[in-house]
Amino acid sequence: MAVSWGKLQRYKFASGGELKMSIAPPGPAVFAVTYKQNPTSKPKAHTVLYFGHAENLNQDLPGVSEQLHDLWTKHAGNREDLYVFFYPMPGSSPHDRRKVHDQLVSEYSPSGNY
Repeated sequence: MAVSWGKLQRYKFASGGELKMSIAPPGPAVFAVTYKQNPTSKPKAHTVLYFGHAENLNQDLPGVSEQLHDLWTKHAGNREDLYVFFYPMPGSSPHDRRKVHDQLVSEYSPSGNY
């Protein structure tokens, strides 16, 4: 499964599955942590909780995962309800990833980024 985000420019993110079980690919990427706002009537619709970026997603995602799980469970969510999507950016600079990240945060205002 893949999903695209972005209004000014679209970015296609690949699904990493459930956040708690996800093994992120190595390398630089922008990522989205999502939840299903209405899993019964719209089982494929995901709402973004958080956009992040990393130099090495495989190393950085576990720490982010724990922080977001804590935030999510404080707001009555189940740990099993979080999903992750990746937008790999091989060869990108921190500035390149930050630019994509900032655009997406600005356009979607995910609660985990504030």
